[in-house]
Amino acid sequence: MTSKTRATAPAASSTTPTHLVATTALVIALCILGDSLMYGILPLEAVNLGISLPLVGVLLSANRLIRLISNGWASAIFARFGPQWPLIGATVVGLISTLLYGIGWGFALFLGARMLWGIAWSGLRQGGYQAVWYGGQSTKGRLTGLLWGIVRLGSATAVLGGGFLYDRYGYNTTIAVTATLTALAVPVALWLQWPAASHYAEKPSSSKGRATTKPQPLQWSIWLDLLKTSLVRWLLGAGAIQQFLSGIVVSTTSIYLAERLQANENALLFGIGIATITGLLQGVRWLSDITVGPTIGRISDQFGQARMALLLSLTAFFAIIGLATLTDFPALLALFLYFICDSGLNVTLSAAASGVALH
Repeated sequence: MTSKTRATAPAASSTTPTHLVATTALVIALCILGDSLMYGILPLEAVNLGISLPLVGVLLSANRLIRLISNGWASAIFARFGPQWPLIGATVVGLISTLLYGIGWGFALFLGARMLWGIAWSGLRQGGYQAVWYGGQSTKGRLTGLLWGIVRLGSATAVLGGGFLYDRYGYNTTIAVTATLTALAVPVALWLQWPAASHYAEKPSSSKGRATTKPQPLQWSIWLDLLKTSLVRWLLGAGAIQQFLSGIVVSTTSIYLAERLQANENALLFGIGIATITGLLQGVRWLSDITVGPTIGRISDQFGQARMALLLSLTAFFAIIGLATLTDFPALLALFLYFICDSGLNVTLSAAASGVALH
């Protein structure tokens, strides 16, 4: 690789990979507050919002479905315009989606808000990986763990604080506080300084070795070519299963706990409301990204993402069986174990995907 194509930040920039990832993660963490909150309180508030309970699952999955399209949009936009302004745009769209949770009533408006969030998340996630790629191959696990650790701190704050606010002050107040905090992401995104020249934006051409940033058209043939690689197929399959199971468990936690606590009144913890208890347990999932994620990222760098993902998948499988078959406190322990494994899988698979992208 020549000096013209080597990935280097400009001398005038003092941005380090760790600082870039941490600041980008802060933007994402503030934006994700509303989305994380919905998983805890929307099933409990659905009737009051004019939404039938079966449609709650549709709403909580709509953002994931739209990303099948919007992920391609985000990739093309970041390739064409660089990371700064697309990330700012995604931040604004994320704020709008959170505001709609507060003014919306009925399925249609909530569906629009959830789809907007899916589009915003495609851009925010792409921005996060752009920051991770700046660090190179040798630190992708550590930086990915740092990224998701900070992001999930936002999720943990939403479910813990949001559950408490919902039980004490109601839905509208909870959304107002959440939207106010999310608005802080806009000035942080505007302040964020990206390196003027970085290796994820410069790739040598096949003929002359010169750098080019012109994005290639997103065509089905590109996806078909990618799927010819066995590693890509394995990553897509593993990621799909992980996201599927995670979505089911997280979105049904509040209903699961409500049924258990109604069936056994002695399970009430000193009068704490259902939303607060849900927040405490879901907070374990998000906080484990902070406590466990970076460590798993380092281990996966040393021993391989594939081995780590296999171990975590097997553990999560047995936790799911326990959740379905056990009762009372043992079932809650199984839920606790699953959330930790889910966190580790998210970091490990994300690091593996970053490695494929860097190649």
